[in-house]
Amino acid sequence: MKQRIIVAAIGIPLLLVVLCVLPPFATALLFAAVCCIGVHELFHVMGLGERKAAMALCMAAAVLIQGVVLLLPFSLILFLFLPFILILFLLWVAYYEQDKPFGVEGLAGAVFSGLLVPLGLAAMTALRNGENGRLLVLAPLFVTFTGDSGAYFVGRAMGKHKMSPRTSPNKTVEGLIGGLVVATLGLVVYGLILRAFGIRADLWKLAVTGLLCGCCAQLGDLAFSLIKRQYGAKDYGRLLPGHGGAYDRFDSTSFTAPAVLLLFLLLEVF
Repeated sequence: MKQRIIVAAIGIPLLLVVLCVLPPFATALLFAAVCCIGVHELFHVMGLGERKAAMALCMAAAVLIQGVVLLLPFSLILFLFLPFILILFLLWVAYYEQDKPFGVEGLAGAVFSGLLVPLGLAAMTALRNGENGRLLVLAPLFVTFTGDSGAYFVGRAMGKHKMSPRTSPNKTVEGLIGGLVVATLGLVVYGLILRAFGIRADLWKLAVTGLLCGCCAQLGDLAFSLIKRQYGAKDYGRLLPGHGGAYDRFDSTSFTAPAVLLLFLLLEVF
C-alpha cells in the first residue's frame, strides 16, 4: 500500500502536467510510450517475447496512430487509417510468418496491442488536441478513477455477490453498481468544474455519458483481466511499483476514452 501511495503521489501530478500544461504533442508522446510498453508486456504475458519483429511492428503502429491523431480528425482515422493499417499488418504477418507460424492467438494479441488499444488511447490525444482540450482530456480519467474507487469501496463495504469469479474473483455485483453510480456522479462534478471555467456543460448529458462510460470502464477492466487469467499472470508488468504495468493502469482508459469522445460529439454535451 505504501508503494501505491508514493507512486500515485508522484505520478498523478506528473500526469496532470503532461495532459493539462504541456502541448498536445506531449499527450501523444505519453500514450505512444504507454502503448509501446503495453505491447512489450502483452507479448511477454502471452509467451511471445522472442517475436521481436512482430513486437517492433506493433510498437511502430502504436506510435504512428498517435502521430496521425495530431493531424487528422478522429473519425477519419477510424474509417480510413485503421482499415489501411490493418490490411498492411495482415499482409506483413502472412509474408513474415510463412516459416514461423504466429498462431491465431498471437495474431489477435498483435492486433489488440498494436492497433485497438492504441486507437482507444489515441482518443485522449484527440480530446487534448480539440477545443478546451486542457480540460476535456480529463473526462475519461474522471470516469475511470471515480468508477474504480466507487467499485472498490462499495465492494469492500457491501459486496456479497461475485460478479465474475473466474475472470476477476474480487469483483462483486454491489461493487459494479457502486462504481457506475460514482462514475456518473463523478462526471457531473466534472461538469460543474467546467462551468466554473466558463464552459457550458449539460449536466444531464454528462450523467448519461458517465453511466455509459462507467460500463465501458468495467468492460475494459474485465477484458484485460481475462487475458491475464488466460495466461496465469497477476500483473502485466512492474513498471509502477504497487500498481503493475502500463496495461494495469490504463486498461479501462483505453475503453473509456473513445466512448467519452464519441458521446461528447453525439450528445453535444458542450
